Amino acid sequence: SNLTDTRDGQQYPTVQIGTQCWMAKNLNVGTMINGSSNQTNNATIEKYCYNNDANNCSEYGGLYQWDEAMGYSTTAGTQGICPTGWHIPTSAEWYTLTDFLGGSSIAGGMMKETGTTHWNSPNTGATNSSGFTALGAGLVYYGGFGGLRAYADFWSSSLHSSTYGICRYLAYDNANVGFGSNIKVYGFSVRCLRN
Repeated sequence: SNLTDTRDGQQYPTVQIGTQCWMAKNLNVGTMINGSSNQTNNATIEKYCYNNDANNCSEYGGLYQWDEAMGYSTTAGTQGICPTGWHIPTSAEWYTLTDFLGGSSIAGGMMKETGTTHWNSPNTGATNSSGFTALGAGLVYYGGFGGLRAYADFWSSSLHSSTYGICRYLAYDNANVGFGSNIKVYGFSVRCLRN
């Protein structure tokens, strides 16, 4: 079934994976700003588009700094910039997903879109058997863009420290779901989870 974001009319396919209902596409809400600018706590949701090209947002979704994604809350599980009834997944909720898919060493392959349209070859292990349809959307770091078709980086709403958020990584050359933390000013993809 499709979710329509009433804020801008954009539609997102959704997918039931175990007990969870996920967006099957990266969030793409907000106004594009240049990758060299910080997203700020104003009345506007701001997003980065890879290489400052709006077409990349249409294809891969927006890229968001942690604070912007969280709507300037620090509460794990907050709605953040997700549509009403949805929230930024906690680190524990990401674990629920990878556990359901058989563990982090294989879950990435089950989450990645198949083929090499949105992933570099060899796109190791990609079956998309979960229907999550992760794309190699890349990232923004210190104003630069990198990793298109090589990496997918997803924020969780859980903090590692005051300056680091906990995240998940997928890569073109393995089937893992990586667990880590990164500095909050990096721009990563966001998937929302239904409440």
